[in-house]
Formats: sequence, C-alpha cells, structure tokens
Amino acid sequence: MKPLQVGLVGAGGNAVGDARGLHHARHLAALDAGTIVAVCDIVPEAAERAAAQLNATAYTDYDRFLRHGLDLVIIATPDTLHAQMAAQALEAGVGVVSEVPAATTVEDGRRLVQAYRSSGGFYMLLENYGYRDESELLRRMYLAGKFGDVYFGEGEYLHDCRGLNRFADGSLTWRGRAFSGYVYIWHSLRPLLYILDDRPTRVSAMTTCKPGRLEEPIHIPDNVVSLIQTAAGRLLKIRVDIVSPRPHIMDYYALQGTRGAFEGARSYGDPARIWLEELEPADRPGKSGPSVHWRPLADFEAEFIPDRIAARAEAKRTGHGGSDYWTMKAMVDALRSGAPSPVDVFRALDCSLPGPLALESARAGGTPIDIPDPRTF
Repeated sequence: MKPLQVGLVGAGGNAVGDARGLHHARHLAALDAGTIVAVCDIVPEAAERAAAQLNATAYTDYDRFLRHGLDLVIIATPDTLHAQMAAQALEAGVGVVSEVPAATTVEDGRRLVQAYRSSGGFYMLLENYGYRDESELLRRMYLAGKFGDVYFGEGEYLHDCRGLNRFADGSLTWRGRAFSGYVYIWHSLRPLLYILDDRPTRVSAMTTCKPGRLEEPIHIPDNVVSLIQTAAGRLLKIRVDIVSPRPHIMDYYALQGTRGAFEGARSYGDPARIWLEELEPADRPGKSGPSVHWRPLADFEAEFIPDRIAARAEAKRTGHGGSDYWTMKAMVDALRSGAPSPVDVFRALDCSLPGPLALESARAGGTPIDIPDPRTF
C-alpha cells in the first residue's frame, strides 16, 4: 500500500484542552502508514499553526480541503459535527476515520449510513478504549469460553471535565454547550460490545441532573446511570459523570458469566481481577465466601495476548496507555489488507446512538427507549 495522503480537520482552534487530532500525525509516522498533508480548522491561526508543524497545507474551508487529493480524513472536530462531516467526506470519495462519537442524533446517524452505503467508502470510528490491552484480553478469554455465558456487564466513565467547558473569559466552549444534549457513553459501552460481540436494543436511564448544581449555567447531567438491553439478551449497566469533582475512573468494567467473573480496577493500587470456575471448581452449587478467590487479570496476559506484550513498549509511546497505537494499527492493517473496517459505521453507531437516547430516557423519568439498529437505516 502506498503511503496514505491524510487530511486532518480539527486542529484545536478553540484553545481549550488537548488538540487531539495532532497526535495522529505521530501515530501514522510510527506505523509508516502515511502523512498528514492538509489541515482544516475554522480558526485560521490554528490551521496555519498545525500545518506549519506538519509541513502541510492549511485550509479553513472544508469543501476545498476535501478536494486536496486525500485518501483519508481524520475528523477531530466538535462531537455534533462528526456525522455530517464524515458524510460529506464519503460523498467526496474520501475515506473517514472519526473521533468519537459517530453521531449525536439518530437523524445524523441515518445521514451517515446513507453516505456510507452510496459511496462504498472506508469508515472507522477511533474509539480507543476498546483497543486497550484489558479489552482485548477479555475478548479473547470470552471467545475461548472462559466466562461461559456472559449475561451482565458494567462500564463507568467518571471524569471531571469542567475545565474544558469554558474559555478564559468564562463563555462556554462547544463542550459546555453540547454535552448537555447527550450522555458521553461510548468509552464505557463500546468495549463491552466489542468483548461480547453484541449490540444494544433498548435503554432506560435516570439522572441526578440539577442544572447549576456545580456550575452555572452548565446543564450537563452530573450523573447518568443507563440500563441497556442487548440483542443477545444481556443487561449492561453504564454510569457516566463528566462534571462531578473527584479523581478520575474512566475505564472501569465488569463482567458476570455462568463460569466466571471479572472486576476492573476502581482505585489506585486495586488491580483488575478475575475468577474462573475451571480454576477453582465448586464442590457444591453456591460455594462462595473466603474459599473462592480472585486472581489478578494480569496472570492471563502471557497466554492470551502475547502479541500485545511483545509490542507494549512501542505502543506505550502513544496515548491512552497504548490503546491509541492499537486503534490506528487496526485502521492501517484493514486498509493495507483490504479487510473490512474493524469499527465500521454500524458498530460505530451501535455505541454512539445510546448516548442521546439515554438522556432522552432520563428526561422522561427512565422510560425505556428502543435503540434502532443502524443496519436497517
């Protein structure tokens, strides 16, 4: 495969938080996969600054940017723009890799699917928590039957993001405005769906949101707990809180199956742990208590993810504990081999559409809401 000619849209023009898109330049370079040749941002200074760093061409007009001769565009703009910008790129014959989420409304999800179907182009969601070593280890153990029939899972994303909600003058950033319209659920949900090869079908949620409780005039829900039913009949519980003052817990997961259980790390010094019935068989049903013991999840790495261990030093030079490396590598591998996208439009929407629908449910007092299958769009 010849090196990819890549465009980056979203160069951190709001000057609040990390310019996420710029990280992908070094990820591409580490994989010898391609070069960012064009940068687009509505803030001219941001586009020019990033383009100078990358020896690329700067644009402020997205349509002109898409005509640069790109193989692929990385979408790192505000959340509510992802679906429409991805659809535009696909319709222009440019492949898409998008930061989370794929869409923030069902209508935008439909628009994205229409563009994907009509173009036949490449699309991948850059959801990186599903590419953590822990997620891959659990998936391989699940597929090997170690947990038996998994019927319950949990995910939590507790991340105090209040510092990203305002500019220096006190006005609201796009996060301060947009995050009141959906639940930031994808990093908690996608890893579970990936591990279990499942999709969501219905959500019921409740929230403790009291506008202004922590910060006026922020209306972001301060705590949302969602119960999600899946196509395979599982129940997933997802808790999201992106405004409460507390230490971060952004990657807690748990699984319960007929032959095993998993509990992720919840605090400093508390390792992820696993119990498997095959290693500690019960001599009678219901055996529990001090005679049943957890084991560190790390004990199973050498058997199930030796490839990850071998590349760990290289992967950890990227962000999010190495998961950024594996996310980009999965994209590059798919393009090089001609394989389908590992997180295509449909899988992307499986983890994205529950975000707005969970908040809709919570605002209706927990009323269950069906989650459409994007494959039917």
